[in-house]
Amino acid sequence: MTPEQLKDALAHHPHIADADLSGIDLSGHDLSGRRFTNVSLSGANLSGARLAGADFQKVDLSGANLARAQAAGATFTRVDLRGARAQEADFSGAHFNACDCTGGTFAVAQFGRADAYGCVFAGADFSQAMLFRWTAMNADLASAKLAGASLRNAYLKGANLQGQDLRSCDLTMTILDAAQLQGVNLGGLALDRTSFVEARLDGANLAGVKGQYTALLGAQLEQADLQDARFDMSDASDADFSAVRADGVHWDRSVLTKTRWQRASLKAARFVYCDLSHADLSGADGSRADLSGSNGHALKQENTRWDGANLSGMRPTDDLLLQAEQWRAA
Repeated sequence: MTPEQLKDALAHHPHIADADLSGIDLSGHDLSGRRFTNVSLSGANLSGARLAGADFQKVDLSGANLARAQAAGATFTRVDLRGARAQEADFSGAHFNACDCTGGTFAVAQFGRADAYGCVFAGADFSQAMLFRWTAMNADLASAKLAGASLRNAYLKGANLQGQDLRSCDLTMTILDAAQLQGVNLGGLALDRTSFVEARLDGANLAGVKGQYTALLGAQLEQADLQDARFDMSDASDADFSAVRADGVHWDRSVLTKTRWQRASLKAARFVYCDLSHADLSGADGSRADLSGSNGHALKQENTRWDGANLSGMRPTDDLLLQAEQWRAA
């Protein structure tokens, strides 16, 4: 079927099904709102095509050229996008369901408010892509290329980003709750209202990050690097910081209740006006640390070093409160 025949067919039949259109040239064509079901467009040229609101069901777009395609609001269900070239394409508000994007190129593409469920992104290139408010729960992005991508307001709960270097990404207000972030490199990033609730950040690099209203409740950060990081008015209740390297870390006016810092290096760390109630700093090195004005109620500090530390104004354990907290009905 030639492009002219297809255009005529679509003019009369907006639904194309069970057709082999492999390699067809539809560059620049207006296919807005059209439906494609069980169609092969493998290797097709759809560069610059207008695909707004189009519906692709069980379509083969492997190796297709979708560069600069306008696919805002389009739906892709069980679509094969392996090796597709979609750089600078617009997928704003698009829906991707059970699609295979292995090795696809989506560099500088727009995915604002788009969502992806059950998709494969092995080796996919999202370099400098706009992923604003992109939803990709439980997505495996460990091998995806994300250099320079904006993940601002993205919802990536449960996603796998292990080992990723995200230092050039925008993670402002990104939701990474329960995400797999072991060994991730966030060094120097701004973590403004970023959420890592119950995330795994073991061995991650957070050195020099600047967090404001950052949520780390219940997160696992064993052996992570937090040297010279700064967290203002953040909440890390119940987080595990065991054996972290956190010399010079600043926690100002933050909630750190029930946090675990066993064997952590906290030399010259700052915890001014922080709530450290029920925290465990056993075996930690807090030499020259500043805990002035902090809440040290029920703080565990067995074998903790406080050489030269500033503990002025630190609230001690309230014995009556502790007794009430430990009370159990007979």
